[in-house]
Amino acid sequence: MKSLIIYDSAYKNNTEKIARVLANKIDADLLSLKESKGVIIEDYDLIGFGSGVYKETISSKLFDYVEKLNLRGKDVFVFSTSGVGMKFYNKKLIHLLESRGAICKGSFACKGSFNSREFSDNKIFELMSKFAMGHPNNEDLIKAEKFVERIVRQIKE
Repeated sequence: MKSLIIYDSAYKNNTEKIARVLANKIDADLLSLKESKGVIIEDYDLIGFGSGVYKETISSKLFDYVEKLNLRGKDVFVFSTSGVGMKFYNKKLIHLLESRGAICKGSFACKGSFNSREFSDNKIFELMSKFAMGHPNNEDLIKAEKFVERIVRQIKE
């Protein structure tokens, strides 16, 4: 099975850490949207799409990239990093992927460290940043590996 991981990691490279772990685990090609090199989507059986969460949403660059793809019948998955590490941020991207004909096989999210003072003076964000400090950590990376292993196993069955 030929796999590709496409990601946008613009802040502290939290998402890039997860993307690299996923790619290494399943021997996938890796494409950062910063590189913006062309890729032939038809060559891949499984495609992962990942992003950090910026101002409560996945990267607009990733949405724009997906809008241009023909994903009919492609197996895909979504992953993200955020201050809270919740999968609900992935829903909008999953909906877009499915509207492009993709078959979403799963969704993964984990915390990513951030500096709250760079975004807000609100005390709640300061508290959230303390809980997210040091993430993604080894436990997050192991969970990411197990997630992608389940996806591959599911496709092969």
